[in-house]
Amino acid sequence: MKGFLRVWQGLDLEDIEKHLIVVGELSSDCFACRKVGIDSKAHTCPGCGVTFKYMGFRRHADGGYVHKMREELPHLTFIDFEDFKKLIGKREARKLLDI
Repeated sequence: MKGFLRVWQGLDLEDIEKHLIVVGELSSDCFACRKVGIDSKAHTCPGCGVTFKYMGFRRHADGGYVHKMREELPHLTFIDFEDFKKLIGKREARKLLDI
């Protein structure tokens, strides 16, 4: 039996920022250009043309939903969006302290 577990792996935050689709309740948005209303199964952003490599979820995504998305979009790396936001926040705080 296969299941989905969180695996901690070092990833490039800047690469994620440039190639992330964020899935919400009704639609998705591009993290790079903030275009909203994107189909969650889109491979590229209709706004800026970036190719999506990562997917994060604004809401809690249960294993069944993640499994479905993984089958439809096997090329994507799924990330924990809350973890990502925390790391971005820490990075921005460090920038402010360095000024």
